[in-house]
Amino acid sequence: MGLQARMKNFNPGNGFFLIIIFILVAVAIAIFNSYYFTTTIKDQKAEELTALFNNPDKSFADTAKSILNSSQEVVYIQLIDQEGTLKESFGTENGEELEIVPITTANNETIVMGIHAGDQRSLVLSSVLWSALIGLAVSIVLLFIFSLFNGTRTDSLETLISGMKSISRGDFKTRLHSTDASDDVNEIRAFETFNQMAEMLGRKDFDLPEEESLFQPTLISAQEAEEEFGHPKTRDVTVFVAKIADFQELSTTLDAAEFNSFLADYRKAASSIISNYGGVIEALLKDEIVAFFNAPDEQNKPELRAVCSAVEVLQLLASITRERKIEGKAAISGKIGIGTKTLSVYEESGVPHGIKEVTDIARNISTVAPIWRVIVSADVYQTLGSYVEARELKLGDESYFSIVGVEEGVI
Repeated sequence: MGLQARMKNFNPGNGFFLIIIFILVAVAIAIFNSYYFTTTIKDQKAEELTALFNNPDKSFADTAKSILNSSQEVVYIQLIDQEGTLKESFGTENGEELEIVPITTANNETIVMGIHAGDQRSLVLSSVLWSALIGLAVSIVLLFIFSLFNGTRTDSLETLISGMKSISRGDFKTRLHSTDASDDVNEIRAFETFNQMAEMLGRKDFDLPEEESLFQPTLISAQEAEEEFGHPKTRDVTVFVAKIADFQELSTTLDAAEFNSFLADYRKAASSIISNYGGVIEALLKDEIVAFFNAPDEQNKPELRAVCSAVEVLQLLASITRERKIEGKAAISGKIGIGTKTLSVYEESGVPHGIKEVTDIARNISTVAPIWRVIVSADVYQTLGSYVEARELKLGDESYFSIVGVEEGVI
């Protein structure tokens, strides 16, 4: 049978049916690809993090702080021992949608990391979209081939091809409509299928089942906690929260490389100052440095240590700002809040129980504090005695104290 005979026997309806099937299969492959893509990214990320934490030359605390300092997507890192007890924690949960990545160390301890889910979700959607667009591109080629065998349906094919081109350019509002005089069932079905596909791609969302968390923490009783950490004793724990004012605005207006370089230098120098006064860095967040005093080791005058380190940190930031102004760059200002609370501290480990309560106190103070001020709660000021000069300051409904001067040589 010659080419002309095959063209006469060719049923164009079969061509449309094959194209519709191909498009549906392309969408199904895209959904499967998203599952595979998600699993691959998660496994690769877990392997990289496991290698970091298994480095014998660095402690868990140093590695965790380094990751939080260098990665914007990691929100918190927690170390869980074999019994399911929380040993160390860096960073804080901020209520955002997070991807939980559990990894196991060489010592059979579990490290739990909270990572922004938004970045991975955008990568998955990108994978789905590209898979669908590849299917559309192949469909366009098939349509062109089928059009060679059917000169009577040129208008319908041109309309369908034009719609697919619009979808490939990202215009998911494109819809195809048959003419009122058209009685071609295959054309109507093809246009309806195209419209359904365009509507699904326009939503850019699929009802994917939520993954069950691989990490299930073990709850321990108060008696087990005492056996692990020792009997708790009460101690006044002081928390220091340093904030960079207008952090969000600065991160968008300043050059990314310049801003990241400033953050790294500032955090390194500020952490050194805090450590010199006996403070322990609890977290290095986007706009905050969180540290606490009088835990795990008991200290004399912890409130005064916190105030002295706060004054030096603001002096450091002021020095950086002066240099930036000389260079014609935007100024960067800061403010610090300090709070204290009596907490239970386990005698053997020095681990404070309920550190979040006093951290929230200091964070709230730093939030309402004016820029270039070290603001302390009334409880902190009462313990400082004659070592500082301060002015009472009314912020909202609460009274706080702004540190004006600190006696030298006390610490």
